[in-house]
Amino acid sequence: MEQIQQIYLNSLGIAFYWQKEEGIIQNRIQLIFKEIGLFFTIQELKDFEYLIDESRAKNHCCEGCTFKNSNCKFLLKTPLYQLDLSVSTSELNYLKDLVNGTLFRIRIESYLNGEGKN
Repeated sequence: MEQIQQIYLNSLGIAFYWQKEEGIIQNRIQLIFKEIGLFFTIQELKDFEYLIDESRAKNHCCEGCTFKNSNCKFLLKTPLYQLDLSVSTSELNYLKDLVNGTLFRIRIESYLNGEGKN
């Protein structure tokens, strides 16, 4: 049976490592949000962080819109060029938190395990 090691969690989703008999698979991160599961490398997760920030910058004009947190949705690109996601501004903000929190925890873990020390 496969188990997980949670990295980060918020009200939109969860990020975790898969744990197999051989140990934890640390070079790939499973991101689950809404009804979607994405299996990213760390570099792809960093690329996704950039795409989220880029999308937030492009859609800043929605800040004054009365529908910005309701049914108004737009496409968010992913590092998987075949896949774009339809998200609201609110979902995008939670997704940003999920990805940023995940990368932060990965960086801290890496530092504490000696990879970031001189």
